[in-house]
Amino acid sequence: MPVPEIFSAPNLISLTRVTMLPVMWYYLSQEGRTAVVFCAAIMAWAGISDALDGYLARRLNQVGKLGILLDPLCDKIFAVALVLMLIPYRDFPIWLAIVILGRDLLILLGGLYLNRKKPVSLPSNLVGKYAFAVMAMLLTSYVIEYPLGVWLFAPLTLAFIAASLVGYGRVFLKVSRGETPQPFQGPYWFKIARIAVTVLVLAVWFVGLWV
Repeated sequence: MPVPEIFSAPNLISLTRVTMLPVMWYYLSQEGRTAVVFCAAIMAWAGISDALDGYLARRLNQVGKLGILLDPLCDKIFAVALVLMLIPYRDFPIWLAIVILGRDLLILLGGLYLNRKKPVSLPSNLVGKYAFAVMAMLLTSYVIEYPLGVWLFAPLTLAFIAASLVGYGRVFLKVSRGETPQPFQGPYWFKIARIAVTVLVLAVWFVGLWV
């Protein structure tokens, strides 16, 4: 008897990001180094599981419609719930929460509109991926109460949110006109440059933890 898709290893891993939210809420509400360590561990698992579920789905040939929907849905639920929890427990700015959640809402509504009008497979958005990554680093910095991380990633988050909205807006207009958007293909030097800048920023973030 085949195992229901919901119980496949990749989907169960995706669901852990949602089931860990009550634990995150508990430790965010506590004070002390131990609570911060547990919060950091949950954030680390959220990042690892986000990569692991996709890898296992491809490796085990368990890529299905439910998994394609569940993975990003769990990401969104985790991110939205975490932002809301950070407001009372880490003094996360309400205006910044509105900006972050508003971006996701606009992208969601735009995607629903386009799919309702004409189902289309959208290309991977490089700026959108970077926006998600810098937001994750910003939220992590708030979770572990790391001022340098907040100072470093708050402006980057705003910049990439603005850039990603412009990018998604251009895709929205092209699809609305019946055109097929193409994935960004930058020159090789641009790829090397963005990798170098990414490594540099992450190095500053990690070194700052130990200084």
